[in-house]
Amino acid sequence: MQQTKSGFTIVELLVVIVVIGILAAITLVSYSGISSQAGASVMQSDLSTASKQLKLFESEYGYYPTTIQCDIPDSSTNKCIKASNGASLGYSVSNVGSKKFYITATSGNTKYIISNNSTPVVNNWVILGTQAWLKTNLNVGTRISGTSEQTNNSIVEKYCYNDLESNCDLYGGLYQWDEMMQYSTTEGAQGICPVSSHLPTDNEWKILEKYLGMSDVQADGTGYRGTDQGTQIKVGGSSGLEIKLSGYRDLPGGNFSDLGVHGVFWLSTDPGSYGYRGFTSWSSQIYRVVYSKLYGMSVRCVLD
Repeated sequence: MQQTKSGFTIVELLVVIVVIGILAAITLVSYSGISSQAGASVMQSDLSTASKQLKLFESEYGYYPTTIQCDIPDSSTNKCIKASNGASLGYSVSNVGSKKFYITATSGNTKYIISNNSTPVVNNWVILGTQAWLKTNLNVGTRISGTSEQTNNSIVEKYCYNDLESNCDLYGGLYQWDEMMQYSTTEGAQGICPVSSHLPTDNEWKILEKYLGMSDVQADGTGYRGTDQGTQIKVGGSSGLEIKLSGYRDLPGGNFSDLGVHGVFWLSTDPGSYGYRGFTSWSSQIYRVVYSKLYGMSVRCVLD
């Protein structure tokens, strides 16, 4: 009788080794994902706790601490705030006017930010003085044709320049004023902005512009205002906002105009009362003017 061979052939062994390698890689990826989620949850919890501690401090002293260092004792100007997972903390505070603080927690490539008015959010924000602005043009909603009007139908609708979704990916969506506001008329409404943020008002834009060096008189003016604030805000500027000249949806007929030439941004202030800011490729200033609600324009948000 012929004897049956036992054990694996070389080919079978190689197959087993490959399968083990694939299973190990899957396990490692799964573990990394779980670990990352756990770390993010810890950072969010730390920031929520830190916010409560700072609010208790403010209720005692009437202002927020100027520092949150733990290498010096707590005092009337310092409150020790620690992160439980070894994350590094950043702190920015203003006790002038409407008191405000921001705390950032960074661990590896993950960063969260919280203000005295917000919940912890992923840090896609630029802190400028007493404000935190969204780093990118908003791109949410379902694309519709530029020839159609956006309507109050419980669906967030957007225009993409030349009706190309790829342009929304690059430059953000374009929105009519009512759609952006989600049919509210309240200044500072959340509208289509993420949770814990809102649509900026005319006054909040002025605060940003004055932080970047514009005078009170210039900020209150119309047309092109300021000196180099537009340059600071545009791509490559010192502010970090990296505003692109994303064009707009024009009237009448819904054509698209001025990609790379014009960047125009809605405010939650009624457009009939200067609810608009504009940037051009040829000017270092910022444009402030009255506009029709039916244009399709870009949107930036401000953290609460």
